[in-house]
Amino acid sequence: MAMIERKISRRKFLQLSAVAAAGTVAAACTPTQPSPEAEQPQAVQREQIPTPSSQFGEAPMLAELVSAGELPPVDERLPVDPMVLDLPWSDVGHYGGTLRKATTSSSFSDQTQLMYGHSSLHWTEGGQEVGPGLAKAWEVNQDATVWTLYYREGTRWSDGEPFTVDDVIFWWDDMILNEEHPSTRPSWTMSGDAPMQLSKVDDFTLTIQFAGPSPITDIEIAAWVGGGIGTGLDAQPRHYMEQFHPDYSDSEDFSTFTAKQEWWTNPEHPVLNAWRPVRLEAGQRLVMERNPYYYMVDVDDNQLPYIDTVDVGFAENNEILNLKIINGEIDFMAHPNLSLRDIAIYKDNEENGNYRLELWDNGAGGAPAWGINWNYPEPEKQAVYRKVQFRRALSHGIDRERIRKLTFFGLGGPASTAVDSINSRQYHSSPRGKELLDQLLNLAVEHDPEKAAGLLDDAGVTDQNGDGWRQLPSGEPLEIWIQINAGSPFTEAAELMKEDWRAIGLDARVDAMPGAQLGQIFLGGTFDIRVFGGGAPGSADLLSFPVFLTSFGPSGRWAPLYGAWMSLEGTPREGVDADKPPHERQPPWDEPAPDDPAYRMWQLHKQARSEPDRQKRDELVYEILQIHVDEGPFWLGIIADLPRPAIIGNRVKNTPTRDQLPLGGWLGPWVVAYPGAITYPEQYYLEDMA
Repeated sequence: MAMIERKISRRKFLQLSAVAAAGTVAAACTPTQPSPEAEQPQAVQREQIPTPSSQFGEAPMLAELVSAGELPPVDERLPVDPMVLDLPWSDVGHYGGTLRKATTSSSFSDQTQLMYGHSSLHWTEGGQEVGPGLAKAWEVNQDATVWTLYYREGTRWSDGEPFTVDDVIFWWDDMILNEEHPSTRPSWTMSGDAPMQLSKVDDFTLTIQFAGPSPITDIEIAAWVGGGIGTGLDAQPRHYMEQFHPDYSDSEDFSTFTAKQEWWTNPEHPVLNAWRPVRLEAGQRLVMERNPYYYMVDVDDNQLPYIDTVDVGFAENNEILNLKIINGEIDFMAHPNLSLRDIAIYKDNEENGNYRLELWDNGAGGAPAWGINWNYPEPEKQAVYRKVQFRRALSHGIDRERIRKLTFFGLGGPASTAVDSINSRQYHSSPRGKELLDQLLNLAVEHDPEKAAGLLDDAGVTDQNGDGWRQLPSGEPLEIWIQINAGSPFTEAAELMKEDWRAIGLDARVDAMPGAQLGQIFLGGTFDIRVFGGGAPGSADLLSFPVFLTSFGPSGRWAPLYGAWMSLEGTPREGVDADKPPHERQPPWDEPAPDDPAYRMWQLHKQARSEPDRQKRDELVYEILQIHVDEGPFWLGIIADLPRPAIIGNRVKNTPTRDQLPLGGWLGPWVVAYPGAITYPEQYYLEDMA
């Protein structure tokens, strides 16, 4: 086992120096005592305070490269003010070894969740607060229009080239604002109907200026670094990427640039994360080695990460993945590859696989979540779906307790329509927030077939021809398709929900289809009721990821065409194909009427995002939630805070238990890069590296 070289750290050196100095002062202040005449003076034996050759410890594999003259000393590889990682559950670890992982993603893109070092700001307190990251500090002016970030001087990319704010500005000016580049401008970068402006103060100081207040910019920067959804404040290695950029090279378009940009498929791409890709075997394996220039250290000033290599193998499906787990071939696995339906397998094989099973909390307001299509293309069916009586009838028709016991091992608790994560700050920052959360969790949640039938009658959905099935008000047949991914772990829940609805006279059917096909009808707004397997995991702030709060985005959860309209607002594509019917536009979009709940929510959301005062901002969020309470549910939840499994090898140390995590894990949110943003894999170490 390769042990950390116990050099005296800078802190220890200063402590020893202070002790020595204190001893000298104490001696100087002690009265002089006369010595006996016969006693001869003795030579004083002084303990020498060691002067360390380096302030920092480093991995043996890097020390060898330094000795061979192939790598600069560790002092030159770290910034002037490295980030000190000190977690409640961690201790000083050992260097070395290979962490074995696996994925069912042949592109390996899900490995972005393991990485969080490149984020300018980091989640702290399990995702509840924001703290330093690549930037050591930040500040904001009084009206939240100017944010200033102070980066760590001396930070370097994994190839040794200096990182500066020019790398952030390159991402913004030459990629996001370049109309030829395929990137979409992140919604949070707009305020006051204009995109933000980035300015360089010096190599390590960046200002972000908005045309209007942007009070949750720090939250947006800490989020959006993993999972492939959204973008925070990114940085690209300008010294490397310029050679592929059409404005700085002979390239005619961005095709090569885009391919080279994906660091997890391009070992040549410098990174700021703890590990850098060194070998990609397409569709088989991704191997990453420690970044010798990583900017974090432990409490004893040893450069992180502890683990030398991360080896990610490809598993064609979950069955093969599970075999690897129970055979002891995996050291760490968590969201999104593991399924709750397999926890019995995982639990029964803990000893054989030499791991422990953790059930970390999901934090979702309802899982699975079922979106009821507010923008269904056929007018009469759309009108029925928009009736509050019909949607509440659907909710009362579901026997959630049966589904919870039969498919989710009795875990979690029945929940109707909590908007985003139950951990979101606004739910716990005031009595009104707590009351609204309770109302949303319990909105039409009880299983009451008789009440459901009465509400369907009130909605005009009755059995007009005596065939046992309810029809549309016009007398036309009403088929309700529950659309779900083929092979989804929630298929059984869908089948049980179908039975519940058929019991109240609704001709409900399950349509399991390939994920690509489901995505197509989702974006096209042609689905009936579709699944969102992760439920509503949300973010630390309800304003940060408003897809359930307002149905924002091209994949708006319950009003997809309105969500697309929201995401196009203020962009060059606003109003595209306006002369065509909404479902034929590219992308399909529609503008809601001013009295539509989606429109009212969106206006309140925009107002809240530009309100500098936190209390006033929260009150605007509560107004949105009140619309959900009064006029919802707009989507249906089944179980709140459904846990998710995590597999942790027994040899992997510095990994927390559920009880050690502030929110029990909060494994659900895509906006919290997991596990990188919460457990920091760079401080994992291996006890047995055989």
